[in-house]
Amino acid sequence: MRSFCIVLLVLISVSYVLSQTVTLEQPGSTVVKPSQTLKTTCKVSVSVTIHTWHWARQKTGSGLEYIGYITGSGGINYASTFQGKVTFTRETSKNELYFEMSNMRNEDSGIYYCVKQDAHSDNRKSGLVIKTHNKTEIRDGKINSAL
Repeated sequence: MRSFCIVLLVLISVSYVLSQTVTLEQPGSTVVKPSQTLKTTCKVSVSVTIHTWHWARQKTGSGLEYIGYITGSGGINYASTFQGKVTFTRETSKNELYFEMSNMRNEDSGIYYCVKQDAHSDNRKSGLVIKTHNKTEIRDGKINSAL
């Protein structure tokens, strides 16, 4: 069985509601074999109980694919295509978010993003907005690549 690389990339910084910087730390890359489980950590510089944290992935040559989120109060929602395959957990005392994907396949190779949701409104549409470093937005569980 061939090994394949799951590249894990986290935003180095995202804007904070009050123009503060939030630092996200995560390993640069991880290699897992097919059928194994991927486990990764997203360590943040702010309390994980204040914000909602989203996960998304980007396969080579494709757009972003929404995986789901965990709220500050611990509520979890997974996109239907990832239901039963991924698990989000957190350790509030360490400000760490955990992502686990079981039964990895070659098709799961890609860049995985951990993203903090800013709690400000967008004038063009109601709702909360997530802005990543490449100016992709995630709104109400849908990803918009163009602003």
